[in-house]
Amino acid sequence: MPFSNLSSPRKVHGLDAEIRGAAFLATPGLIAMVSTDPVRLGVCPVGGSGARTTNLSLSSAEDVALLSKDVAVVRSEDAVWALLGITHGPKLDQVGRDARLLAMRPTGETALALGWDGSATELKLDRNDVNGRTFAVRGAARAFDLTDTETHAVMDGAGEGGELRVHPGATPEPGPTLRASLPRAAQNLNRVRAGAKLTAVYKRGASAVCAVVRSSGKLTARLIELGDAVADVAVLESSLFAAFADGRVALYDGAVIEAASSASPAPTATVTLGARGEPTALAVASKGAPSLWVGTSAGEIWSLSIVRKQGG
Repeated sequence: MPFSNLSSPRKVHGLDAEIRGAAFLATPGLIAMVSTDPVRLGVCPVGGSGARTTNLSLSSAEDVALLSKDVAVVRSEDAVWALLGITHGPKLDQVGRDARLLAMRPTGETALALGWDGSATELKLDRNDVNGRTFAVRGAARAFDLTDTETHAVMDGAGEGGELRVHPGATPEPGPTLRASLPRAAQNLNRVRAGAKLTAVYKRGASAVCAVVRSSGKLTARLIELGDAVADVAVLESSLFAAFADGRVALYDGAVIEAASSASPAPTATVTLGARGEPTALAVASKGAPSLWVGTSAGEIWSLSIVRKQGG
């Protein structure tokens, strides 16, 4: 059944600094959030207590990826750092440079960094080390995101608004199995959240999101005007989640997305967190009972239950 509501918002943890990035590791079920000024890594078990904070000697942080329960990768400005041994005397090791984006795979083990020069670097866990392998990307990539089995790449130049390409595996090196031309208004959208049924192309601070729906082996892209600037976006199954600067978090189910026109659609459900600071980062945990995780500019980490529509 599709999702129909968001409920039970609760504060889980706090970093006391602006949260900039979030990530989900399916096994054993962890949410990671990274703050900046100071840089702190918060790791929260999805199904229980025991959240922990690790202080990092970095000047800033923008993105985070978990390769395992004990190894993380953080983008700090243009540099990429591996954090080895999160729970036992962590050690920082630089594993990449000149990066403008970092994406992780929910299954862990590997992450993908996009370079300013258009190249990409696969960051792979090898026992207790993280090794980087840089390779050329065919075309001009704007953004990457990874699912368990695929790489979703937003490319420039294929159309007025660019093109979404879906590649098998953890890098865009194999040829794409699916493509979708994006509308012209999507040309400045520079982030992507990928899913098996829905992929969202967006930009923090913009009010429009390009939703790309997968059905019957085809991709269909449509621009959805949400009415207010989004702080961050997440997807799960056929649903889109958006956080707004006024503290609202909204769910748009597949039916709303399919019916969207030029007018701003009414969300399926909306919750106002009442948290300190503005929402800045979202992550979805699909392990067990689905949940939406929100990080704020004041460093708070919140969790909300994602409720399915009841049958009958």
